[in-house]
Amino acid sequence: MRAAVFSYPPHIEIREKPVPVPGEGEVVIEVKAAALCGTDLRIARRGHGSIKQDEERILGHEVVGIIVAKGKGVEGLPEGSKVAVAPNYGCGQCRYCIQGLTHHCPETRAIGVTVDGGFAEFMLVPKRVVTQGNVVVLPPEVHFIDVAFVEALACVVHGFLPLKVDFQDRVLIYGAGPIGLMFWELARHFGAKEVWIADLSPERLQVAQSRGANTILVEKESVKEKLGSADVVIVAAPSPSAQREALEIAETYGRINFFGGLPPQVKDVPLPSNLIHYKELLVTGTTRSNNFHFRYALELLLTRRIDLSYLVSHTLPLEKIEEGLQLMESQKSLKVVLTP
Repeated sequence: MRAAVFSYPPHIEIREKPVPVPGEGEVVIEVKAAALCGTDLRIARRGHGSIKQDEERILGHEVVGIIVAKGKGVEGLPEGSKVAVAPNYGCGQCRYCIQGLTHHCPETRAIGVTVDGGFAEFMLVPKRVVTQGNVVVLPPEVHFIDVAFVEALACVVHGFLPLKVDFQDRVLIYGAGPIGLMFWELARHFGAKEVWIADLSPERLQVAQSRGANTILVEKESVKEKLGSADVVIVAAPSPSAQREALEIAETYGRINFFGGLPPQVKDVPLPSNLIHYKELLVTGTTRSNNFHFRYALELLLTRRIDLSYLVSHTLPLEKIEEGLQLMESQKSLKVVLTP
């Protein structure tokens, strides 16, 4: 089979690999769509601590496809089923796993990061992924590309739900990329009174405007002067200045989520902590997602409570993965989906 394989020095190349054969408790999926993510881009360009210098890895953790083979003992997942796969799984026994917080397991693992993923024609799903309920059967009529990015939405759901957005809230989102737009769609779905998106890219803000968002072009407009304040502030961009400004813009009793991770060279960000104290702000951060978030996000898509199909700006064959990565780097894309 063809696979996009990462190795050091950091690069990805298309290689021929053996088609995986399932062992006991495992399934093999024929990959129909796999979305590119910022994590894939970072690994492709810088590597990852979970991939040793002498190792190689098939990346890809936003994966949907069809079960084509399964090992002994697999139940409830018939061959021929369309499925989506939640990538994060844990040991199943620690204090985090028993609460369903597998994404914080000390032994946390992830398809496409610590084990081979879905940038290939076929993908092996490990036994622990199957037994922990990470493989979700989809309706027969579903279009693969429409749900290929469900894992990304699951991460957004994880960041959004603790903010408890309701009809009284004014919401500000820093970042008009795919993640920021997903946050915007959720805020609208939950009935926020007013939602604003701030970004450096006029092109991305045009997409937000086409969806009905209020927008702020950061290079030409002051977020603080144009908006004043907000009840909820979401920083969905790798921006230290946006994190600092979020505390200033948040209203008393405001809620803030630092969703976007910062570049590795940024070690510390000085924040005006007195604002947290005197305005009684709730400041939080979220990372990755678990099965609850994944199934919640999938339900939103399958019931069409939100429509994110416009986010898929490019569909490319597996062989053009480098083109997809370059589109992401240049911010000339929203969501890029590979179709092996």
